[in-house]
Amino acid sequence: MRRSRLVIPAVALVGVLLAAPVAGGAFSGKKAKRWTREVADIGARVAGGENERRAGRMVRTRLNALGYETERQRFALPNGGRSRNIIGRTPGRLRVIVVAHIDGVRGTEAANDNASGVGTMLEVARNLRGTNGVLVAALGAEERMMTGSSWHLGSRRLTRSLTAAEKDGVRLALSIDMVGVGTTFHVRGLEASPNRSARRLLRAAERAGARATYLQDTGQSDHDDLTRGGVAAAWVQWRWDTCWHRPCDTIDRVRRWKLWQAGRVVLRAARAAAD
Repeated sequence: MRRSRLVIPAVALVGVLLAAPVAGGAFSGKKAKRWTREVADIGARVAGGENERRAGRMVRTRLNALGYETERQRFALPNGGRSRNIIGRTPGRLRVIVVAHIDGVRGTEAANDNASGVGTMLEVARNLRGTNGVLVAALGAEERMMTGSSWHLGSRRLTRSLTAAEKDGVRLALSIDMVGVGTTFHVRGLEASPNRSARRLLRAAERAGARATYLQDTGQSDHDDLTRGGVAAAWVQWRWDTCWHRPCDTIDRVRRWKLWQAGRVVLRAARAAAD
């Protein structure tokens, strides 16, 4: 009997430890590629369409399983349709925002642009579960050539949902967009020189032994609307992809090690910012 009493608490403790969402571990390019493939396999994910919704449901199921508090943000499109963001948050004051757009252009599975970003975001989210102050999101309606808007509508909706106090507390905000194909790895921003989020990412890249350069852009991803909305944000990208917005943007071209390179830099910067 005495032996039995010792075994039961030990078994129960193991169960608790296995069930608990613990932050830590290393970024897995293999897992990021698996999630990238799941998103890409859904097919063309035009803003407001059924495939965009299907991908969003998959992301929300995954974030729920990781222990995030999830929310679906709906918003209107210029054509009268509706798109949505899938948000996952951990407790505590907001410090880190990591987003990736889930939609794509018509006629392509949009594997690099941007199933690669969503797959990488989900693997970052796995590693940040249990870390306070984190917001991760799969954003809808980024592709302006599909929506006819001058805004990245999902990013704009997210930014407008944040309070002034939340914006002030953010130390790192970034968009993961097109990280599976290309020859040069960039941290990008609207500014001529890196803002605070870009600086954190560049430091993280240096400490990880990853070659990353800063490249100014004109606002071609979701960091644009975050930055203009009061949250200094950056864009992580491998560049250039000759199949951008073309039918040849397929999963077989996405390289696992490129997802790993981008993801481990984002994860290192996020952990530092959340401390």
